Amino acid sequence: MNLESTALGVVIIHYGRAEPTRQCLRSVLEDPSAVERHIAVVDNFGNLKPEEFGNSTTLVHRPDNPGFGGGANVGVAALRTKADCLGFVVMNNDLVINPGFLDAAAEALEPQDVGAVGGPILVGFDQPTLWYAGGVIRRLTGTVRQSHSKADASRRREVGFVPGTAIAVKADAWFEIDGFDTSYFLYNEDIDLCLRLRRNGRRLLFEPGMTCLHDLGETTGSSHRSALYLEQITRTRLRPFRPRAYQLYLGAVHTLYNVARVLRLFLRHGRSARTQIRAIIRAHLAALAEVVGLTRTSHQ
Repeated sequence: MNLESTALGVVIIHYGRAEPTRQCLRSVLEDPSAVERHIAVVDNFGNLKPEEFGNSTTLVHRPDNPGFGGGANVGVAALRTKADCLGFVVMNNDLVINPGFLDAAAEALEPQDVGAVGGPILVGFDQPTLWYAGGVIRRLTGTVRQSHSKADASRRREVGFVPGTAIAVKADAWFEIDGFDTSYFLYNEDIDLCLRLRRNGRRLLFEPGMTCLHDLGETTGSSHRSALYLEQITRTRLRPFRPRAYQLYLGAVHTLYNVARVLRLFLRHGRSARTQIRAIIRAHLAALAEVVGLTRTSHQ
């Protein structure tokens, strides 16, 4: 594979403070990888200034905030005419990639049947810990299990799930499924993307050379289980799965899980947890209503 003649699109989804996005962009620009890169920063917050970006970066303003997946689709559309890209790397703004990340992504994407690739994700810039070293989707519970094993982080292999935190998707695979499903605003859009790629016969790979550092929860408060995080991740947790009978089964499983979670929050924090508790209840009822057909959601 001639990396110097290979192009990748890179889409950074910006929301919140500008500095994490600047840091992320610098890491992409300074990566010594040989691949040609075409970069789009999608401003879902409306606070980035065009003069901060040179000719090497396309800035797309979306202050209406179409969400993570919607922003990724916008970024890919902006880059589609720039070059014949092997694939598109979509990433959060609150991370930095390690040197060689882009070459590793391109090499892993080369086989025809590969759909998407991800690599080791370490959280915490001061004392990094391994957060993702491959993952699977557990069919019994409809949840994700991520490996934290250093041994797993050192070997390329097929996996069942790649988080949207930093995911490289092969271009033809992306266009086969029309990218992310924009009915997801935040969270679970990556599970949906991975499942649709696999249904299309595409493999998902873990690539050790695609290492990045992630400031987990910088934007959404996921690290401390904010009400925003709890509501968004609960609302669409059932949506990626097929068929409907399996969704109904998962609805029962997650009802039990959310009852236990609400009780645990109340016993530990009392009335101070009422915002989080209301978010979980509201979101789970909305998820159940969607599954049984009381509400309609557009799906790709």
